[in-house]
Amino acid sequence: MTGKSRPPEKSTATWHGRYLARWGDETPLYEAVTDAVSTVTGDARSAVASKYDRAHAVALSHLFGETAEASPPSTGEVEFALSECIVSVHSNGHLSVSLANQGPNTST
Repeated sequence: MTGKSRPPEKSTATWHGRYLARWGDETPLYEAVTDAVSTVTGDARSAVASKYDRAHAVALSHLFGETAEASPPSTGEVEFALSECIVSVHSNGHLSVSLANQGPNTST
């Protein structure tokens, strides 16, 4: 295989202009998103957190099956804007963040 991939032992890294992280049992989605966006923008975590509703993270966590709900978990990816960033949350526990003007989807 000639493509580059992120080593599995790293939980956070910058790769192809995107900040990569994981969320799940050890790192709740809300904390993973606010930490990653803070890292990318250089803004204080509290400033990012004030723009991100915890209920949004809880809803995504439920959608992707983080809790033991009766319904089966969904798979896929949800992408949204936060603090001039594009945040991609994947059902497999991956999270990527890039500046909106540097990401693949620069139109709004």
